Amino acid sequence: MKRAKVFNKGIYLFMKYTAGVWFKIFYPVKITNPEIIKEMKAPYLLLPNHIMMWDSAILTILFPDPLHCMGSESHFRKPIVGFLLSLIGIFPKAKAKSDLGAIRHMMDLKNKKKNICVYPEGQMSWDGGSMPLFYSTAKLIKLLKIPVYVPIFAGGSAVYPRWGTGKRKGPMELTIHPLFTDSKEIKALDPDSIFEKLEKVLNYQDMDLTIPERGWVYKSEKKAEYLEDILFICPSCRGIATLKSQGNSISCTSCGYKGTLDDQYQFSYKDSEKSESPAAGHKTIMEWNKWQEKVLPQMLASYKAEDSERPFMLDTEIEIKTGFRMAPLQIWTKKGSMALFKDHVMLKPEKGDIRLIPFDEMNGVHVMTRQKLEFYHEKTLYVFFFPDQRISGYKWLCAFRKLGIPSSYAWHGEEVEKI
Repeated sequence: MKRAKVFNKGIYLFMKYTAGVWFKIFYPVKITNPEIIKEMKAPYLLLPNHIMMWDSAILTILFPDPLHCMGSESHFRKPIVGFLLSLIGIFPKAKAKSDLGAIRHMMDLKNKKKNICVYPEGQMSWDGGSMPLFYSTAKLIKLLKIPVYVPIFAGGSAVYPRWGTGKRKGPMELTIHPLFTDSKEIKALDPDSIFEKLEKVLNYQDMDLTIPERGWVYKSEKKAEYLEDILFICPSCRGIATLKSQGNSISCTSCGYKGTLDDQYQFSYKDSEKSESPAAGHKTIMEWNKWQEKVLPQMLASYKAEDSERPFMLDTEIEIKTGFRMAPLQIWTKKGSMALFKDHVMLKPEKGDIRLIPFDEMNGVHVMTRQKLEFYHEKTLYVFFFPDQRISGYKWLCAFRKLGIPSSYAWHGEEVEKI
């Protein structure tokens, strides 16, 4: 893989000791067991939890030797960005499919005694809880046969949540768990046993357990801002995309239901004034999110049973681009719309023909960062740039997954795809 030759240690160290100083000041992390870092010898494999925007940068600063981190191919679609990422050791992995190029690259790194960093969840946590792991990670461990360590961040989902736009002041810790220190142990285990062991370690509930148990608090006047990027169904009236956040609260514009986050990301509620039977409030963001997962299939089933031509969901004024893998994106329409119907998605451009995309021809559904939705139709990648940062791409991901459309990652409790 050509990018293996692009890595520049000088630039890597320059970034580490310049930008790294800024990260140390603004994102201080306490390592609970720093002695382990001194014992780690290259090459090794890091399998961290992915809990916040800057966890890769923080790991780079904390570990003395360079880390070669796997990243989404989405970051490499702009050639100059891809080149710069390659200079500091980041290499791409295709979403929703096997990537032999990435595997060969990691084998090459191992042979050169370089350290590798891969996120087994394949995505950043939405609600502070662990996500299903890629089974292929167990196969990778079996293939590389090098020491494996699992760094677990605690507090990161509160310091900079995926749906948020800025830092919140509060504690963050890192604990490094040795998973395998001897290649003989790896050789003796099958992938299923390796995967089971990894699942036990990479199991966390940051906002639901860790933060309240340790009594940590996080100060911000905007803790709930943009929370509607993940919470998109009102617990009271079950309105979709009727929630709006402001400051530390999120409320329903349809029924008045309101929840307010405290300094430990726990909700208190003002019940709906209009709803006949206000729902009991969910205590945490994860509880609310898991409730959405349960009721969304029911809502979709009810919609399919209707004798109606209305869409289940509709967003407008979307800039839609097309491409393929790491090729630069091309604008398809600057102000288009996307509507979800019973068996297809309708894409309507400003000018030109409407495209009807059947569910069974879609795959690779994914949300980048906070809200940028993308999926493949046959060999065409569609990427959706919503006009307002408060429009949820996650709600589309949820609906597509519940309709059985293959995603680039799995769901709470669902089986992951195997490479």
